[in-house]
Amino acid sequence: MDVLFAPHHGRDTGKVPGDWLRSMNPKIVIVGEAPSVYLNYYDGYNTITQNSAGDITFECDSGKTHIYVSNPDYLVDSLDDENLQDSYGKYIGTLNV
Repeated sequence: MDVLFAPHHGRDTGKVPGDWLRSMNPKIVIVGEAPSVYLNYYDGYNTITQNSAGDITFECDSGKTHIYVSNPDYLVDSLDDENLQDSYGKYIGTLNV
């Protein structure tokens, strides 16, 4: 699995069980827009938090996915930087699959 969208908007009450996570081993987890006090941040996994990132756009290319967000100040360090233009919002990196 490359991208896991956390169920229940990322709330701790709907978190993915640990053995399922280990089995799926996602490269990135998208945590939704629940109030931050209720979120499970999936420690130990690379995440994008929609509360902070805003709208997220995935541009699928051959063997890779370029990721853009609407928050111009949002940063992650778990993606590869291919120095792309901010075509669909702010480019935050590429997930090579």
